[in-house]
Amino acid sequence: MGEKRGPVSYEIQYTKAAEKFFKDHEDVRKEYKDAINELLVGEHPESVDIKRIKGKRNNYYRIKLGGYRVIYTLINDKIIVVCTILAGPRGDVYKKTNGLK
Repeated sequence: MGEKRGPVSYEIQYTKAAEKFFKDHEDVRKEYKDAINELLVGEHPESVDIKRIKGKRNNYYRIKLGGYRVIYTLINDKIIVVCTILAGPRGDVYKKTNGLK
């Protein structure tokens, strides 16, 4: 059995690039929010398909949502802040991570 976790507070923030994508893809935004909720407070966080991004940005992660990928990082203080960096189709999002500063 999995270990029991206490309540976690979290907030999701979006960069301009991520917000622009989600503005036209509200269905993917909902899937993303559901995935983050499951990951942080759900009973089956292992069901969320995440991987750490390799290379310079090893503090970035990706969530796979069908044909889309969402790149994010976590900032931990009193609450967890999920900073959404990029979102888009699989091929495009990885190319764009190379241009991040």
